[in-house]
Amino acid sequence: MSATDREFTEHDQQIWEEELADFVPQRVFDAHIHMFNPRHMGDFDGRVWSYADLNVLQEWAERLYPGRETHFLVLGSPAPGIDVEGHNQWAIEQVQQDPQSRMNRLVTPSCHIEDIRRDLQTAAFIGLKPYRLFSVTGDVGQCRIHEFLPHEQLALANELGLWVTMHLSRFHGCADQRNLDDLEEFTTRRYPRVKWILAHCARSFTYWPIREAVERLSQMPNIWYDLSAVTDIRPFITLFGKEDPRRILYGSDGVDSTYFHGQYVALGRAWQGFDLAKYELAFPHCDGRPILSIYEQLLSMKQAAEIVGLTGDDIENIFWRNASELFGVTFGQPDDD
Repeated sequence: MSATDREFTEHDQQIWEEELADFVPQRVFDAHIHMFNPRHMGDFDGRVWSYADLNVLQEWAERLYPGRETHFLVLGSPAPGIDVEGHNQWAIEQVQQDPQSRMNRLVTPSCHIEDIRRDLQTAAFIGLKPYRLFSVTGDVGQCRIHEFLPHEQLALANELGLWVTMHLSRFHGCADQRNLDDLEEFTTRRYPRVKWILAHCARSFTYWPIREAVERLSQMPNIWYDLSAVTDIRPFITLFGKEDPRRILYGSDGVDSTYFHGQYVALGRAWQGFDLAKYELAFPHCDGRPILSIYEQLLSMKQAAEIVGLTGDDIENIFWRNASELFGVTFGQPDDD
C-alpha cells in the first residue's frame, strides 16, 4: 500500500473530531494489529508488503487516536513462504521496546514445539497466532482448527495457559457446526487452559454467523472476541447485546487491512474488502469522500453501543480495561473517568 493510499484526509479528521473523539477513551489497547517486514514475507499473489515496525504502529495510533495512550497485542503476520523464525525474532525485538505491548507468536504446523517453547520464555510473548493459510490440508477455505493449529501445539498452549488468536476458517465461520463443536470440546474438555480470542467478531463480517453462534459461544469458558476490521453495524449489535462486554476486546487489524479508504462490505451472508484506491467511482448524489476503514469500524461500534445501551464503563472495558487485566498491562496516564 502506497503512502498516497494511506493519506489521512481532511474528511478523516472531520469524522474524528465530530464523531469519534468523544467515543474513544483516553486509553486504547489494540488487541489485533500486525507488523510487517517485506524481507520476511515471501510471495503472496504478487502482493507488495508494507514496512510496519513499532514506530510505524505508534505513529498511526497517534494519528488515529490523538492524545490517547495506546499499546498493542501484535500478532504474527501470516503469508505463504514467510520466514517464520526471522519474522518472530524481528517482531519481538520491536515489541520489547514497549513494556506494555504484547505479542502472539506466529505458528505453522511445521513449527517445532521446542522452538515455540523457547520463544515463549520471552516475557512479551503471551500466546500463539496460527492461520488457515498454513493448513496441512491445503484447503484454506474449509479447514478445521486442528488442521492449521495441530494438537501438539494446542497441548503446549494448554500446558502453559496461552492465548490463541483464532481467525476461524470454513465458509460459515463461527456458525459452522464443526467449528462450534471443536471449540466446545477444546474449551470444556480437551484444552481447558487455552484462552481463545476469536478475531473479527468470531469472523462475523456480516450479521449472520454471530447471530447463529452467539448463544452457544457465550456458554463456553475462555472465549473472548476482538472487533477488528468489521465495519457492518449488525454483528456489533448482536455481540454487544448478547455477550458479556468483559469478553470483548478492541482491535484494529492495522496496518494494511484497515488503514485504507473503504470498508468491508456485507453482501447478504458474504463479505468482501472494498478499497477505494482500486476503483473509479462517481458520487453524483453526495460528498464523495470515503474515510478510513478503521473509522468505519469505530463508527459502527459507536452506533451499536448506543443502540444496545452500553455504559461508559462497558466502553472503557472494551477499549482497554479488559486487556489491562487479561494481559497484565499497566497504563501510565491518569484514568479520567
